Order: sequence, then structure tokens, then C-alpha cells
Amino acid sequence: MKKQLTVHPFPHDAESNGFIAALSSVVCAARKYTDDTPYWCSPKGCYCKKCGGCTGQSLGKTQLSVYHCLLTASGLAFGFDYPEDDSVGSHTIPNTPIGWRWDDGFMSDIMDFAGLSFIRCKNKTAAEIRAVIKDSIDAGYPAMAANHRVYPNEMTWSSCWKIICGYTDDGITVMNYGGEVSNETDGTYEDIIVITGKVDCTNDAACNGNKRKQTYFDVLKRIYAVLSDPSHDALEDEIMADLSNVTPENAVMLSYKLMGINGVPIEARWHAAEAFTSKDNLLYSLVDSASADSAESSKLKATAEKLADLFSKRYSAEGNNETHGIGWKIWACLNVSPQTGYLPTEESFNLIQQPDVQSELKRLFRIVFDNDRAVANGIMEALNAVHS
Repeated sequence: MKKQLTVHPFPHDAESNGFIAALSSVVCAARKYTDDTPYWCSPKGCYCKKCGGCTGQSLGKTQLSVYHCLLTASGLAFGFDYPEDDSVGSHTIPNTPIGWRWDDGFMSDIMDFAGLSFIRCKNKTAAEIRAVIKDSIDAGYPAMAANHRVYPNEMTWSSCWKIICGYTDDGITVMNYGGEVSNETDGTYEDIIVITGKVDCTNDAACNGNKRKQTYFDVLKRIYAVLSDPSHDALEDEIMADLSNVTPENAVMLSYKLMGINGVPIEARWHAAEAFTSKDNLLYSLVDSASADSAESSKLKATAEKLADLFSKRYSAEGNNETHGIGWKIWACLNVSPQTGYLPTEESFNLIQQPDVQSELKRLFRIVFDNDRAVANGIMEALNAVHS
């Protein structure tokens, strides 16, 4: 006996975090999203009319929308590194030591936000996993699995998670990072996430009336905790000090360091802006379902609208010294681009030694940190207004 679910390949588009990319595809399959699922187009302020202004099929855009929301609501969109990346000296996400591996609190929060119930298993063979996931697969829910205790190389963190999308007579069917599907009958996975059901699904009998526990303001508190973490100010000071002490001996190291730091906010803050500006996604659904009281509901929607404008201006809307555009300017200072694989070159190592380039990099990085502070202040205003 065998069965295989249809799952959208991951990662899709600009999705650097492999776990969130895999979970986004799992959410789409579990919630039975298709090409016919309505997709909210934030730039046009309406549902997609297939105007041709963007590329990609509708399910791909929906999967990316889920990624926007999961990365944002988890708080991961607001650091300068990802907590599973052991190559950094320290993390810019609160309470995250080197060696962090999707702890139970994090997993419970993100699965609740995603509207999924789950169980977590450890150290099981393919045959054992088949027995655990068969009922869930039959119900239409993929699973996830990873080996992540020790990474073979420093980038393995971005691709260690796989989706279990089916089972065979004697094993499991796995979608790997990149979308390749294969059958496995041996080997062991140390971490398995089995989806057991859905929550917060309007008029869906499969949810049994279950609702998500966290609120819109819980998400705002989580984001604020990351943006206001002291590690951010410390990193800004460190970058300024580094750029005041560039030498021929450290130019290579600093070029890689600064371009690596820039690579997270330029993408992740854009995802956050996309999450907050949509009026039909996993994040906004917390606004829609928050209160039956019309006055309370109107107040919450006004708050969401104000934050959407703030996130757009500070993170993505062109012409506002927005973080996404500033990130491209930071790359341009060292002639880093898609053509260089977003990596510095010999030219970069020479450019970073020039005083005018150092001054410009300082100015641009300050804008990135200032944008984060502005967003944090806006969130704190929203949270204070709840108690006013």
C-alpha cells in the first residue's frame, strides 16, 4: 500500500530559511490551498486578477505569502541571523544560544500560528516513521523530518529539513530541499514533526471548533522583543567599530561579515512588510477573528492598518530609505550583486579599505538600525494603546 500527497516544492522565490520554507509548503497542503485559492495582492490592494504584473503560478504566490507570515510571526524576520545558524559568534534573537535547534516552545508557537496541531518524535527509522505518519498522510497532512544535531557544513542548517509527503509499502516518500522527491526505506531521522489536524478553520468540521491560542498582540509582543533586544544595538556598535578599523589584513573577513549581516534584513524585513500589508493571510486572520464587538474590531483593524503603513515605509516601499532598498545600496558599495552570487570579490576587498566607502557603509547600516527602531516604537505604541 502506498500514497503520495501533492506538495508545493520548497524553497520558493526568496526563502532563505529552509525550515520556514518547508513548513510553508506543509501548511499549503494541510489547508488544501490550490491555484484557485484567492491571493491578496498588496500592491494593487485587491485579490489577484492575473493582470500579468508579476510572475509565478497562484499556488506559488500563496506559498510565499505563508512564508511571509510564518517568518514574521515567529520573530525570525527581525534578527540579523537565523537561530539555527551556528556560524555566527552570537545570535540577535533573544534567548537563543549557539546550537539552538527549533526548541519545543518555538515549535508550539509557530504551529499554533500556522493553525496546525502536531506531535513531535525523535530518532526513528524510515519504517518506524511510516507507522507514525500513515494516518496523517491518509488524512491529507504531510510531515517534516530532519537530522540537525551536527551539521556536515555550516550551510546545512538552511536545507536540513525535508517534507514527508507519502509512504510506500516499506518506507516513506520524501521531498528534499529543492523539490526532488525520493523513496526511503532505511536511515534514521532524529527529529520528526507529524501534523495531526487543523485549528482555526472557519466552518471546517475537521477543526472540531479548535482555535489558535495566540492573538495579534501576542505576535506584536514577540516581534518587539526581537527588535528591542540589546544585541541589536551591540551589533550596530560593532559594525561601526569594524568600519573604523579596516586594514589590509582584515579586509576579506570584514567584507564577508558585513555582506553576510546585510543578507538577512534585506530579505527578511521585506517578508515582514509583505506579511503586514496583506489583508488576507495567516497574520491578518488574527485581526479578522479577534473580536465580535464592532468597536473593538474597528480599533484593531485601524491598528493593523497603521502598522501596515509603517512596515511598508520602513521596510519595502521604494523612495523611503526603506531597508530593502538600503540593503541593495550596501551591497553596491562593495560591488556585490546577483552576478557575484551575493558574495564579495577581490574588488570588494579593495573597496572596503577606502575611507569614503567606509563612511557610506556606516551611514547605510545606521539607516537599517534606525528603521528597526522606528518599527519597534510603532509596535510599542500599538501595544500601549490596548491598555489605554
